[in-house]
Amino acid sequence: MTPQQVTFNSLGTACAGDLYLPEADAPVPGLVLGHSGVMVKEALGVFAPYFVRAGFAVLAIDYRTVGASEGEPRGQDVPQRQVEDFRSAISYLQSRPEVDPARIGLWGVSIGGSVAVQAAVLDRRAKCVVVQSPSVWNGWRYLERLLGRAGVHALRDRLDEDWQRRYEGGASARVPHLTLDGETVQDTPDLAAEMFPSYRNEKTLDSTEHLLTFAPEDLIHRLSPTPLLMVANGGWDPYHMVEEAQSAFAKAGQPKRLQVLPYDVLGLYTGPGLDEAMALAVDWFDRYLRKTRLATITPTPTRESFAAMTQ
Repeated sequence: MTPQQVTFNSLGTACAGDLYLPEADAPVPGLVLGHSGVMVKEALGVFAPYFVRAGFAVLAIDYRTVGASEGEPRGQDVPQRQVEDFRSAISYLQSRPEVDPARIGLWGVSIGGSVAVQAAVLDRRAKCVVVQSPSVWNGWRYLERLLGRAGVHALRDRLDEDWQRRYEGGASARVPHLTLDGETVQDTPDLAAEMFPSYRNEKTLDSTEHLLTFAPEDLIHRLSPTPLLMVANGGWDPYHMVEEAQSAFAKAGQPKRLQVLPYDVLGLYTGPGLDEAMALAVDWFDRYLRKTRLATITPTPTRESFAAMTQ
């Protein structure tokens, strides 16, 4: 399945997208897909075909400073700006004649799911959200769970040094985007770089400051009535912690669903859980984006309309 390579404007920065269109005689619902951190849109090619086969138009995006998108310095992993990129992608999809502008949903994986949720909280044009392998809902808490309090303390010392370097006119340090422990996952960053040439397993250290203050859990109760599906990992997974998903899900309003599947850290990316997770996502979008009636605006009452109601 070969997508169209497109470009859209995100508040002055040209962002790149892969646009997948199903065969259809009329405008179809559209989806914006976002990955985690500085992972590139080509990696979303694993997920997009599931939605296209189900009749959805799909725009898989590179956030600014990532992949084929413009922006300097490269590799800024700033969730709040990625929220803006999601919203700009909505605007682009609405401009496409193949897409029904009133029926657009958001899908994100890992922290990309949290970014999608915050985008949908702020932008009511997003009519439905799916989060796969949810991870970060409170950045400070997440890093303390991942690194321990001592690890976060050491990280803050590095951030202080990095701030001073930038104050004096230097550039932020470059650090790995992914450093994974465990025999089954430790080589995946190198494999991703091999498979997706535009991917660089690095980001700016100052990105971590923005992660510390990223807390979409504090806004998720504002998402309702936009429907929310979370598909979480129930097996060994120190990076997509089910406790994080449960904490945020408890604060979300209806309609919502949390489905915990018995797969580990890679199970919903490449393993047997992928088909299962994507089937849940397709069903959710089909129900709430395609079949559910959209809210309509009630006409202003007139003497004539009121009289007709009382006859």
